Amino acid sequence: MGWLDGRTARLVGHCPAIATALTAQGATLVADGDCDVLIHVAPPPPVQLAHEQSHAEWRATLDAGLDQRFLLAKDFAAARRAAGKGGTVVFVGAPEQALGADQAAAGGALGNLTKTLGVEWARDGIRVNTVQTEADDATLGNLVAYLASDYAAYVTGAVMGVGLDD
Repeated sequence: MGWLDGRTARLVGHCPAIATALTAQGATLVADGDCDVLIHVAPPPPVQLAHEQSHAEWRATLDAGLDQRFLLAKDFAAARRAAGKGGTVVFVGAPEQALGADQAAAGGALGNLTKTLGVEWARDGIRVNTVQTEADDATLGNLVAYLASDYAAYVTGAVMGVGLDD
């Protein structure tokens, strides 16, 4: 019996370690539609020095690293509320200090968004957390599976790191 038996999870982005951990704990992965768990894995943008970056490149990183994630989570939360059900959102990406200024801005804003949504949506039974990582390994997968499970029922608004080099 797994931690996530009977749960459906939508994994947006590529991360084999997360997919493996979710299915090992009994979750069924779905490509679209209604699900209990939404996980968004952002691919790292190319690193570019701030003084070499155009406004369009800056906005593209903020759009991908923050705006699109917010809109995806907002739609997920609206569907869960309409169904009278709770759910879990986990954002996964590189730590804000690992890449350029644009990624640092998006990552910092995502951390604050995570904390705000974690509080705001808790009353609806929807938890929101962020994992910052530079690794695609079993530790990351198991942490995300834990956050999606009832074992983490009181964990919301957390921004945590795993597998980060100093």
